[in-house]
Amino acid sequence: MNNDLSIYCSYLEQCSDEIFLEIFQYISLHDLYRGFCKLNQRINNILHSVTELSLTLDKPEDINDEAVCFFASGIYHLIVQHSNVVHFNRFPSLRSLISLFPHDRQLCCIKTKDLPNLTHLTLGFTAIWDCEISVRLCRRIISNKFPKLRYCSLWPPIFEIDMSIAKTSLLSHIELKEGTFDDLYVVLNSCPNLKYLQMLVSIYTTSPSKSVKNLSVKRLDVSFIRRDPDWIEKFDQLLSLLPNVKRLFIDVCVMQIDFNQLSRILRQRLIHLRYLQCEIHAIAFPIHINNIRRYHPLFENINLQNINENDCRCNGMKLCRIIN
Repeated sequence: MNNDLSIYCSYLEQCSDEIFLEIFQYISLHDLYRGFCKLNQRINNILHSVTELSLTLDKPEDINDEAVCFFASGIYHLIVQHSNVVHFNRFPSLRSLISLFPHDRQLCCIKTKDLPNLTHLTLGFTAIWDCEISVRLCRRIISNKFPKLRYCSLWPPIFEIDMSIAKTSLLSHIELKEGTFDDLYVVLNSCPNLKYLQMLVSIYTTSPSKSVKNLSVKRLDVSFIRRDPDWIEKFDQLLSLLPNVKRLFIDVCVMQIDFNQLSRILRQRLIHLRYLQCEIHAIAFPIHINNIRRYHPLFENINLQNINENDCRCNGMKLCRIIN
């Protein structure tokens, strides 16, 4: 048995460093450490050059795991599933950070000097006591303090409409969960190359204090809080700020929907619209489904088979359609 193992190891060691690196891409960080670390100096050197590793921290103490410490410099993608402090400077190569339940102290750890290579940032629902902490972080995000940042998701965003900002040229995809129009004003004003906006519109939002049109956004995914009575007015206001949208996804749950009004808004606001996808939950549709397609050219290919009476957040009907 020992001889067979020696022969196997001998064949394995004949592989080039590149082959090892290719193989290691498919092995988890902890399995790499347990299976290969300290076999010999050559393998250790190869392990130290492994990059683009992913790590999930379920508990605060996970950061001190031997495997995590060994591979810290090669970790590119990090998911944090607890709300405690995380010293992100332990991961100098970090590109992507997802924090699912960030609290005040953890938000304070998201610093520019500790995350110079960050390109993707996702913050789950932020339960905070000190709003100023979140305000400072949001200010850094849209003031080019993370110069490589391309994608950001905030829940909720907290922007001050009069905050001093710098243009953030690389930020091209933003998700605002329960965002207001004032939040959106700050984002649009600071991100000249924003291409893709996802927004769950806050039920508390009102008409924007200031208005700015953004001509760079080409794709919009918009959803509204369940049964928001003012959703159609908010939808109209939102589209007025983004006249060049070509791809649109709408997700709404309401008592009923006026397709004539919806089509009128689309015609007026989005003259470049080429693709529409929507999921509409409603107690009732005021007209027969077969008549919806006459309201707008992008309603023509509606598929009636996508109506599902058993899957609706409003206990009514769901109309889900993709229109090219």
